[in-house]
Amino acid sequence: MLKRCDHDTIQQSAFWRGMNSLFAINFPVSLGNIAEVYQQISNISSLSVPSLMAAEAAEFVLTRWLPGNDVHALAVNQHTIKSLAKHLGSVHQQQHSKWGNVQQPQFTAAEWPLRLKSTIELLIQQQKPAIDQAVLQQVFIQAEQLCEKMFVPIMPDLRWDQFLMQQDQLSALVDLDAIVYGPQTLEFVLLEYLLDQQQAELFAVEYLNHQTIPNLTAVRLPYRLLLFLMNVLGETDLNLWLNHPERFS
Repeated sequence: MLKRCDHDTIQQSAFWRGMNSLFAINFPVSLGNIAEVYQQISNISSLSVPSLMAAEAAEFVLTRWLPGNDVHALAVNQHTIKSLAKHLGSVHQQQHSKWGNVQQPQFTAAEWPLRLKSTIELLIQQQKPAIDQAVLQQVFIQAEQLCEKMFVPIMPDLRWDQFLMQQDQLSALVDLDAIVYGPQTLEFVLLEYLLDQQQAELFAVEYLNHQTIPNLTAVRLPYRLLLFLMNVLGETDLNLWLNHPERFS
């Protein structure tokens, strides 16, 4: 499987502008070091990871083909949800006191709220979305008060199409470009959009076999705005996005 970099698309991507600003991963140049990411995730995940054959910074990634079917939201069932929870529960056990790129997390916990706020400000400046000023003020207040102390490997672009499935269960993770060390809570805020209420409850039961579920009360609003501005799931209605049902505490 060959993935080539479309530099024009990457430069215009709100997602990659957000990733490079917040996590300083320098994508797509970081593809030159992606072999370490593939190796690390293959060691800790319950899912298969493609064998990396070749990669060149800012150009391409070549991996071996893996068997399995694309995952579509309508085909997701309880077995799929449990396998997702098992994968994330295993990955989240790899805790680090610093955050950033997977190979060598370089930022301290004290830097997280500062870089989060500056990234949100940057994306707002670039996109100029219509945001209620009272909401924005609350976002910045909460962002400045965040106290994330431990970081785990996360996918800020977590979607079903990043995986393959066999016999109703997730079998492989095939898109590892955006894996970074970041707050467990950020991935859980994204999961609230990926899962309906019944799925979230099933997920929680399996996930608790591996790791505790974080409280999202103090982080939900700033993280939701960040993910919206990064266009992680393509939503264009900010009010609808911010008022999405809360799946976890």
